[in-house]
Amino acid sequence: MDVFVFPLVNVNLFPKTTKPLNIFEPRYLQMIKDAVAKDVPIAIGFIDDPNKIAPVGPGERISFVNEIVGYGKVQVVEERQNGFLLVFIHGLGKARLGNVQNSSTPYLVCEATPIQENLVPDPGLHEKIHLINRVLAKWITEYFSNSMQSEMFLRQLDGPEAIISAFSAYLIKDFDLQQVVLEMDDINEKIEFIYRLILSNGTI
Repeated sequence: MDVFVFPLVNVNLFPKTTKPLNIFEPRYLQMIKDAVAKDVPIAIGFIDDPNKIAPVGPGERISFVNEIVGYGKVQVVEERQNGFLLVFIHGLGKARLGNVQNSSTPYLVCEATPIQENLVPDPGLHEKIHLINRVLAKWITEYFSNSMQSEMFLRQLDGPEAIISAFSAYLIKDFDLQQVVLEMDDINEKIEFIYRLILSNGTI
């Protein structure tokens, strides 16, 4: 599949989460409008070092973003008088970026291969999932002052994948660790990793 790549410093997109973004740069305003019109997913390209940003041409890899990306469907929430956009990107999955396509667009278009993950938790990890969910639910009720908002958020946690993705996106503050979790292909590995983070209480 093809994706429109939005390279951002220290930003990740996890499946089953929503990323709000303010769009103001002309090329990315065009990208958002094209993504909506053509129903093409947008991939968030994680940049860990902005000093590595360099030009890239057709047939090349994007050297300054991690090749494992979260991708999703864009929703325009508001178009402001100055032309800027408030958008939500709803995470659909993750993929491995390939080469840049030969396009005439001012933004990067890449081929990408969706990554299939093991999303079935081992039965023995039930208690660890429950703990992770409890920590996440506590944060949600404290973060949202409006009880209706917190209840809506909690209802979206409809299974282990949603719980792990939301925890990674909102409670892991270290962006490099977020990327580490995103790159894991087995939900059991993610559960164990996050469980250790909770126990250490030093990175969340």
